[in-house]
Amino acid sequence: MSDRIFFTVAILVAALMVGIALFPGLNQLPSGPVSGGNTDYKRIEISGTQLNRMVAGSQALIELQQLDGQTVLYVEADIEELNGDPLRSPHFVLATDLETVFAGRKVRITVSARAADRYGAEALQMNYALGNSQASGWKEFVMTKDFQEVSFEYDVPPRNKGSEPGYDYLAIVPVVPERQRAILIRWVTLEPLTPPRPVE
Repeated sequence: MSDRIFFTVAILVAALMVGIALFPGLNQLPSGPVSGGNTDYKRIEISGTQLNRMVAGSQALIELQQLDGQTVLYVEADIEELNGDPLRSPHFVLATDLETVFAGRKVRITVSARAADRYGAEALQMNYALGNSQASGWKEFVMTKDFQEVSFEYDVPPRNKGSEPGYDYLAIVPVVPERQRAILIRWVTLEPLTPPRPVE
């Protein structure tokens, strides 16, 4: 190998290593609260690698999987891990911008999901919860081996005057009558349906 080729390759390798060092998050999966940034807030979609933003909340198993060339979220829970508390269940944290936009409005939550092939759940439950402990309550939907869209609407209470924006939470869990059960989530959408009500 000539000196010219050797040094050219060495420089390219060094530049590549510097680039990797400068951009450590290049291949990292999204995490943290779901935000409506870069949208018109009419329809917030959580899909693909954005599903990685789900928080286990307990010892539940959550992981991204590939299914027919599509990224889906696998959610598995044990009967002893779910206690009815949305924040101690698998859930998405909704950033303060969404809490502000959704406050005082009716919001439709839609999930495309199915029973997992292993430990397939016969049903899933969803619960929209506010940081101040108000919540929609658990809404239950039957699952099959085929993806289907299930949704519910919740009148999100308005924020109290003078209160600081906080986080809202969307819990999505398999119904676990015994041992463990699992679901696959393809996407989640949140859509405000009405104008906001006045701050109380």
